Amino acid sequence: MIRAAGASLVAALAFAAHAGAPVAFVSDVKGNVTIEGDGMLAFLAELAAGTKLLVGSGATVAVTYGASGTEFTLAGPGEFRIDEREVSAEKGVRPARRTVTALPDPTVVARVSRTATASLRMRGIVPQARAVSALEYPVDTRVTTLQPAMRWKGDPGLEGATVTLIDASGREIWKGSAKAGSARPSVKLAPASAYRWTVVTPKGMLGEARFETLSAPLAAKAEKSRVSAKTFSERVLHALLLQDIGASQEAREAWAALARERPDLTELAALSR
Repeated sequence: MIRAAGASLVAALAFAAHAGAPVAFVSDVKGNVTIEGDGMLAFLAELAAGTKLLVGSGATVAVTYGASGTEFTLAGPGEFRIDEREVSAEKGVRPARRTVTALPDPTVVARVSRTATASLRMRGIVPQARAVSALEYPVDTRVTTLQPAMRWKGDPGLEGATVTLIDASGREIWKGSAKAGSARPSVKLAPASAYRWTVVTPKGMLGEARFETLSAPLAAKAEKSRVSAKTFSERVLHALLLQDIGASQEAREAWAALARERPDLTELAALSR
């Protein structure tokens, strides 16, 4: 099943590249849906203008135009054509249209699709061992809040840990104690700034990690996207947005939540790793 899903995604991407520049992508698909002349439609497949989708009885597809933030829901049975700015029905019920979150950079879909495909291909290969830090979040990522809850793994038997937050100039801006493996600073951080944080236990240094805050406009966009992400396809868009703005750890958590809901879409599990 995994090989088939990866192969279908590669085929869909190859078709889009051959047909022309993509104008939309598949943000959800359920049931029997094919690209005319090119096989099964894959989740996150990019679609060029002129592509024709054949949607079977009971099947549904969400086609999203990332640049404009427009989504069309196709319900089968029917035949649908991907146009430059909309989806038209050649047979069947006219697609339902609604406004969703626009992506600052629609090319993120292609990058995420390649990541999912590569991960699916690598599942049969034993990865090389690598050091695992006790610090869990935020680690080498951007964060969407100015007061991130820092998390780490520790010995439950320890009396507590001291968490220190340091800015790019080396100045200590917050220090606190915690016992539950998590601490949220009492101060708000500055937008678009770099920080590092350390955790020290009675047994010594547990770890050190770095992260960055988003600029105020990007943080506002991420929050607006989070609040409006109610449906499955909207949450896919939110995960793509997080990926695009560099909030990689939050993106993986979003993909993991989607994967638990839709285990049939194996690309989601691949993106959550």
